[in-house]
Amino acid sequence: MMFFDAARSWRGATILVILCGSLTSCAAFSPAPILTSDEKKALSTNLNEKYKAYQDCMASESDRFSHITSAPPSDIARGAQAGCEAAFRSYHQAVTKQFTAFVSSASQAKARSRADEHANEAKDRTWGHVIQRVLIQRQ
Repeated sequence: MMFFDAARSWRGATILVILCGSLTSCAAFSPAPILTSDEKKALSTNLNEKYKAYQDCMASESDRFSHITSAPPSDIARGAQAGCEAAFRSYHQAVTKQFTAFVSSASQAKARSRADEHANEAKDRTWGHVIQRVLIQRQ
């Protein structure tokens, strides 16, 4: 009798595992969303606005400290970044939304990884611009 109870529970567990596996595989192969041109434009506009806000913040924050000649430009960029972290996070979220909006659910992790890389490259470029700005202001 105990054998049949164990067999029934194994069969139920097996069916449950198969059911969950098939649902997961269906979700993994869902197609990429189809966005209208207005939705694409809104994503792009939002991304550009967030990037400009981040750049403007970095310029403003660096201007506050550029007169301190004893501070290296890289330290000023680091300080500006500390003051603009919220603007950078907002930009990073917009990049992630842009990169993930066009891909299937199976590709979301890769898209998020690429968005992280892209946002960090933009941060590095912006730091470079801040350093140049400080050097020019000190001439």
